[in-house]
Amino acid sequence: MATNFTVSVDEVSCPVCFNIFNNPVVLPCSHSLCKECLQQCRRSGSQNCPLCRRVCPPDTNPPINLALKNLCERFHLEQEAGGGGASQTLCSLHNEKLKLFCLVDKQTICVDCVPNLHAGHKCCHIKMAVEDHKLKVQSALRPLQEKLESLRQIRASNDRKKQHIKTRVQYTEQQIKKEFQKLHQFLDYEEKEKIAALRVEEKQGNLTLSRKMDEISKKMEDLLITVTAIEQELGRADVLFLQNFNAIMKRAQHTVEVPDVSEVLIDVAKHLGNLKFQVWEKMLGMVQYTPVILDPNRGSPSLLLSEDLTSVQEIEGGEHEYEFEWPILGSQGFSSGKHQWNVEIQTDYNQHNIRGALMHISQHHSPIKNV
Repeated sequence: MATNFTVSVDEVSCPVCFNIFNNPVVLPCSHSLCKECLQQCRRSGSQNCPLCRRVCPPDTNPPINLALKNLCERFHLEQEAGGGGASQTLCSLHNEKLKLFCLVDKQTICVDCVPNLHAGHKCCHIKMAVEDHKLKVQSALRPLQEKLESLRQIRASNDRKKQHIKTRVQYTEQQIKKEFQKLHQFLDYEEKEKIAALRVEEKQGNLTLSRKMDEISKKMEDLLITVTAIEQELGRADVLFLQNFNAIMKRAQHTVEVPDVSEVLIDVAKHLGNLKFQVWEKMLGMVQYTPVILDPNRGSPSLLLSEDLTSVQEIEGGEHEYEFEWPILGSQGFSSGKHQWNVEIQTDYNQHNIRGALMHISQHHSPIKNV
C-alpha cells in the first residue's frame, strides 16, 4: 500500500555546504556529507569528520549512502511534481502553486494572493527571489567559509608544529644521550685508571713485603742457630762454661736488626683525597665552554646549526628572513641582573647587522634604548 510523507529539507541537507546532498557518502562514524565536500575537506588537510571530529583516514574510500541518495532523489521529485511535498509548494488559502514572492511581507504567495492580501505590494517571481536570497546567504556565508579555511590552515600549521616538536624532541633526546654517554665513558675510564693505580701500588707493596719476609726468614734462621748454640753452652760442665763465658756472652749480645715493615702501607689519602675534585677538574679539561649557545627556534631557515648549537653555516640558495646577514639569535643566558659587553664595530655594515639584531631582540624581550 502506498504511503505519502513529506521529506524535510534538514534531512537531506549536507552539513558542510548546506545544500541538498549530491552523491552522499557515509563516513566510518556514520555521518554523511557530499562526496565533493569530503574531497574539499581532504584537500584542505583535514582528516576529521566535520560533525563529530573523529578521524577519517585519507586512504579510505567511503561508500555511497544509497538510502540517503534515494531520499534526496525523492525530495527533488516532490519539489518538481508537487507530490508528497504539496503542503510546502501550494498556497494554504487558495491551493494554488506558490509562484511569487512578496518583497514587502517577505513571503511566498500564489497569483490569487496578490489582489487580496498583497495589493500594491511589489512582488517578483519566486526564482528571482530565490536567486537574490541565495546571493545574500552566500555573501553572509563567505566570511564564515574564509574563517573556516583560516581555521583549517591554523590546524594544519599546528599539526606541522606538533610533528616538528616531536622531531626536535627525538633529536634533542639523542644528543642528550650522546653527551651523557661521553660523560659516562669519561667517568668509566677515570674509575678504571684510579683502580689500576691502586692495583699497581698494591702489587708494589706486596713485592716489598715479600722481600722483607725473605730477609726476616733469613735472620730468623741465623738467630735460631745462635740461640740453639747458646742453649747448648748452658748445658756444658761448669769449668767449660766458665772458660767459654766471654765467647758465649759476646755471641749472646750480638744485635739483630729487625726489618721495618711499617712503611709498607697503601696511601689511602692519595687515592681518595679530593677524588671528586680531581675528576671534576679533569672533566673541565674535556668540556669546551661556549659563552653563546645559538637558539634554533629563533633563526633563519637559510642557516644550518651544528649539533652542539655553537656554530652555524649558511645553506646555499636559502631565503633570508631578515635584512641583515647571519640572522640567528643566542639562547637566553641571564634571567636577572645587569650585563654588558664591549663590542668593536669596524664598518657601517657591521653596525647595521648589530642594530638589526638589537631591534629583533627588543621585539621579543624588553625594549632596548639608544639603538
